[in-house]
Amino acid sequence: MQYKVNLAALDSSFQVPNALADNFIKLANPKHILILLWVLRHAEQPKSAGDIAAELHMDKAIVNEAIFYWIDNGFMVPEAGAAVQSVPPVTVPAAEVPEKAPATAPAPKPQKAAHALGSAMADDEDILARAKESPEFKFLLQKSQEIFGRTISKAERSMLLSLTDYYGLPAEVILMLIKYAVLSGRTGTRYIQTVGINWAEEGIKTLEQAEQKIKQLNKTNKLWHSFSEQAGIPHKNPTKKQEALFVKWTREWQMNIELLAFGYEKMLDSIDKVNYTYLDKIITSWHEAGVGSIEQAEALAQAKAPQGAKKSAAKDPAPSYSIDKFNRFLDNYDLKYTKEESDV
Repeated sequence: MQYKVNLAALDSSFQVPNALADNFIKLANPKHILILLWVLRHAEQPKSAGDIAAELHMDKAIVNEAIFYWIDNGFMVPEAGAAVQSVPPVTVPAAEVPEKAPATAPAPKPQKAAHALGSAMADDEDILARAKESPEFKFLLQKSQEIFGRTISKAERSMLLSLTDYYGLPAEVILMLIKYAVLSGRTGTRYIQTVGINWAEEGIKTLEQAEQKIKQLNKTNKLWHSFSEQAGIPHKNPTKKQEALFVKWTREWQMNIELLAFGYEKMLDSIDKVNYTYLDKIITSWHEAGVGSIEQAEALAQAKAPQGAKKSAAKDPAPSYSIDKFNRFLDNYDLKYTKEESDV
């Protein structure tokens, strides 16, 4: 069945930019689209975020997210009393990581307390101002939303500002990181920022360096999944602590997965709970002793066992009686049953 617009319903209507339907209807958050439609309907009567939230019965934080998104994409302007402007149609490309972001003049680094991990988030006004003065940062905001396939949150915008302005990561490197995070299913803000900080500390500043790093991470992830299956670990991805330990065991110490799974079993046998600090002590003792296989680990455990336990393991104690002697006793003993007078 085909449908068409009821033209009679258009007698009272308002303008909707073509670009909204052509390019943003799939990309933008549905609630953000509803907010923009309401704003377009009341274009001659500018409202605050609080007014919009009250009219639409939405959380003010969501309204602020939408306003930032539509300002960033040209559908709204921040000046009080200004009319909402439409934008010319644009083609939204597939979420591909660019070879190079637009060049921009280096900006002074903000104070560490303003945008560092775990601190208060940057104000939307600061992020908007940064996007206006830096084509590279604006490009990063837009491409990040395409890769995520949604409007990025205030925490994510603050994270991007922190990684670029304080930690000095180029936009294209951050986009490589975000694409890796999306493909691996680890899109938490804290995870992405922590990895980004690690990259900055390791001096990863080019696409080639980022690509090599991602290859290492993919290899580690593959080994972790193999380890998880053999050890029976229920969760899919390691925590940051587990990942750091696993990188040490596999990449630095070259421990094989079978031996690590064996160590996991030993941990459960010893303390009957999962404790990676305890597991690390087991693996560390094997590394220091040059253990490279399960057989060597078992031999080391036997060598460290108490003397009595060694003898017990080497030979079971002889029984205190002999079945053969008892049988010969029965053969030679004349058993006679005498009926007692009380027997009936």
